[in-house]
Amino acid sequence: MDIYFAAVFTDLVRHSAVWNTVSRDTITSAIAEYRYLSQTLASQYGRRHENFTGDGHLYLFESADVAVHFSLKLIAYWKQRRRHLTGGQANDLPIRVGCHFGECSRMHDDDAWVGRALNIAKRVESRAEPDTLFVTQTILDLIDLPVYLFQEVDVFELKGDFLPRRHLYRVVSVDRTALAARSEERMTAEDWFLKGAGMAGADEKELAEERHCYEKALELRADYPEANNNLGVILKAAGDRTAAQARYLDAIRLWPQYPEAHYNFAILLEETGRPDEAAAHYRQALKCRPDHVDALLRLAGLFDEWGDQFEAHHHFREALRLRPGFAEAHNNFGVFLEKNGDAQAAESHYRQALQLRSDYAEAHYNYAMLLEGRDVEAAESHYRAALSSLPMYAEAHNNLGVLLHEKGALIEARSHYLTAIRLRPDDPQTYRNLALLLAAMGEEEQADRYARKANELFSG
Repeated sequence: MDIYFAAVFTDLVRHSAVWNTVSRDTITSAIAEYRYLSQTLASQYGRRHENFTGDGHLYLFESADVAVHFSLKLIAYWKQRRRHLTGGQANDLPIRVGCHFGECSRMHDDDAWVGRALNIAKRVESRAEPDTLFVTQTILDLIDLPVYLFQEVDVFELKGDFLPRRHLYRVVSVDRTALAARSEERMTAEDWFLKGAGMAGADEKELAEERHCYEKALELRADYPEANNNLGVILKAAGDRTAAQARYLDAIRLWPQYPEAHYNFAILLEETGRPDEAAAHYRQALKCRPDHVDALLRLAGLFDEWGDQFEAHHHFREALRLRPGFAEAHNNFGVFLEKNGDAQAAESHYRQALQLRSDYAEAHYNYAMLLEGRDVEAAESHYRAALSSLPMYAEAHNNLGVLLHEKGALIEARSHYLTAIRLRPDDPQTYRNLALLLAAMGEEEQADRYARKANELFSG
């Protein structure tokens, strides 16, 4: 059966000056990071199909407007992301994006698609300039032109096209001012969804505005899986897990093969003490999208908790194979390896996590604990780095206090113990540590008070 889709092709531009001078690992990591970013954004916008080949993607979206918004956001985010890749060596890897709307056909009993629309979108992408979105007249006819800035490029002969020559256009950006000025009465469900998805803020006011956008979208179109999923994320962040669960379940009911909704619902299930149900939804996310590295990492953690070392190890490895630059996976794998007696491999993964994210507080903390037995000065340095990145890290304050206590820096150690108690007032061990330190300083009355508090918490 033929279905009309907006086909989006993306491709990394292979500048020989870059690709011939940097290491294979750097390029592999850059492609993996691009792939991860692209798939994450496409899931937020509700792509209906994807196919990754070489260093580019094919995506199918139901709406031309959604396809254009996704494409522009991908270009902007990739520009920002590639500046921070390993060593800055791969900062000249722009992408080209092409988009066309037309008929597509699904291969029988397979999630593979063919059709003239795909071929034309690929040819349009090949004509696009670096970090630019080119579209056909068909796309312009379908999108809401007043909210876009666009320019005509030229007329091209596209190989395999049924038209002898085709006008192509460069879509530059979304005019947020024009979109914001539109009266609510003229806004469609898709307009509200795209307005919400285009927001990048994280403060309370911006999250409230994004929530309002998704709620308005659902008022106009109750069967909108992407709006349900994104609203679920906002509700969970606001602490309303019951409402978030309802939104995730609606998204899954409306689109059973929606990987991001399964993944987000699984996190909620895991955080509310339902690990078996969570695992089922992580697996469903992976069934819908086999290279969903976030689901692989979360499943690895569950297998570790269940004592299944083989499956945990396999899922950690698979996540890092698909995304070598995944700092959180390196850190978590390091914890797993250290716990299972492979300190040398654990150290390697902590180092890789910190190479990827020098301000990664948890990796500094974990690496510091590993180092305590053989290099106290290095351990102290990593505890201090953890606190520099995350000043409210109670465990790091306590552990640094212990190190300073043992080396005789009692005044500073006391300061860290007190900060840890302020941040984590129900931890008996820190009270006991502080009691021992105060006794060593000759402050017996204070020492007894903290010792009694430690005993109360231990017995309670």
